[in-house]
Amino acid sequence: MRWAGPVALATLAIAGVMSFAGGSATGQTVTAAAVWHPPAGFNARFHKTCEGRSGTAFDACFAASMAKAGASPEALAFTRRLDNDAYLQALAETGGPVAVGHVFFPFAANENSAWFLVNGLPPLINVDNFRNLDLSRMRSSAAYLAIYHNYRNVTFWQGDRGPAGPEVAQHGQEFVVGYLLRNLCHACAIIGRVRYAFDFDAQGKFLGTGLVSVTPTGQ
Repeated sequence: MRWAGPVALATLAIAGVMSFAGGSATGQTVTAAAVWHPPAGFNARFHKTCEGRSGTAFDACFAASMAKAGASPEALAFTRRLDNDAYLQALAETGGPVAVGHVFFPFAANENSAWFLVNGLPPLINVDNFRNLDLSRMRSSAAYLAIYHNYRNVTFWQGDRGPAGPEVAQHGQEFVVGYLLRNLCHACAIIGRVRYAFDFDAQGKFLGTGLVSVTPTGQ
């Protein structure tokens, strides 16, 4: 899920904050051996091989094409954990038990890049699974209410998921992630920025998220 409007925000908040990534969370440690970069010409060969398939057959064909292109067993195992929809582009260690996985979803409609917090408990957390966020706290903040007063169609979207990764603090026990408020659609104007912290204990157990800030654009 990439966005949430006023009704969807309330629904997600009710769903709770302890819902995690899709795929089979196995507890398998993610290491640099799981990183994969498609070789030159991979996309053309993959599409030629998998053309005409859909659904899980298409996803399985993608994973098989990765294997044929030389992806390591670790890379294939990570892709299977994400239902054969994505692969690991990079892994950033943080000084704590939890690392940041830079994941690429080649077939996503809007945003292809994602950040996953890996190797903790639970072992995979997608920072853009909005059910992990206490969105009601954001919606009741003075800054959000000021934005909503001027933009009644405000919607909540993921932020940039570039190679820099989230802000890491507390020796790898806190990850601050940015999100966007837009005036309705994915291509519409950015009207605010929101930051949430994902907190873990020293052993890597997820403790939950907390709202850090809501800032209207221009401030």
